[in-house]
Amino acid sequence: MIRLLHKAIIGTIRRLPLRAACFVFRGYNKALRLLGPEHVATTFFGAKLHCSTEDLIQRMILHFGVWEPDVSRVIEQNLKSGDVFVDIGANIGYDTLLASARVGRAGQVVAIEASPRTFALLQKNLALNPASINVRAINAAVSDKPGTLELYEISSANIGAATTLASRGGTLIASVEARPLDQILTADEIQRLRLIKMDVEGAEPPILRYILGQLHLYPQTMDIVVEASPQDDLAAWRNVFDGLRTAGFSAWVIDNSYELEWYLRWRHPTAPRRIETMPPHQQDLLFTRR
Repeated sequence: MIRLLHKAIIGTIRRLPLRAACFVFRGYNKALRLLGPEHVATTFFGAKLHCSTEDLIQRMILHFGVWEPDVSRVIEQNLKSGDVFVDIGANIGYDTLLASARVGRAGQVVAIEASPRTFALLQKNLALNPASINVRAINAAVSDKPGTLELYEISSANIGAATTLASRGGTLIASVEARPLDQILTADEIQRLRLIKMDVEGAEPPILRYILGQLHLYPQTMDIVVEASPQDDLAAWRNVFDGLRTAGFSAWVIDNSYELEWYLRWRHPTAPRRIETMPPHQQDLLFTRR
């Protein structure tokens, strides 16, 4: 009953003029916060997640049942029963659970999250969803070499923004184990790997360069979805972009925005658009050899 009421309230808010919708939405979110800092959200694909009204990503999942809807659509379209999905930067488990539902019992999801605190939330959400038995969760950072990396918190209002880049000016929160992807995955997981989704807040270029050097290990049909942040190092991103293109990957932009206005007005996915050069600003990109 509460879930239906919540859905009806959000539906009403979305029908308001945009300025009014933003105002009422923020008021409703504050009201929920008074009832408690955490609520159980239900996603559009039926998974349940513990979500805080104070965290950007969790707030959107709680109210709209989706996070990065166009990225979600790409994940759905690229996975089938029996596939392997790797979620690098799994956060609280939204994409992990979406992929878990898609690949089924015959498939496998490897959820990799560096932050010990966020990893605890990931495990909590996996335990809330019995269907997640096909998920292997790992508390580590993916890197281009074994070792230890420092992890920094950028904002307490978005735990997903934690990064290993000291240049982003965050607060040191942990030292975490780091390993290359092929040293985290099993041989069977590598052989059946269909899709990598990577969002590690600016640390992607060295990981992608390493994967490029080990590309012979992975299936020809493996795709990569990555949040690209060229504002951190445009030259490094151009190098990775050109390297993937040389290896036979085409590049596609996936529409995405983190603004409340976008979520209030979003209605259906937009098809990815092919690009030939690295964008100079943050974009979600799909790389595929299909």
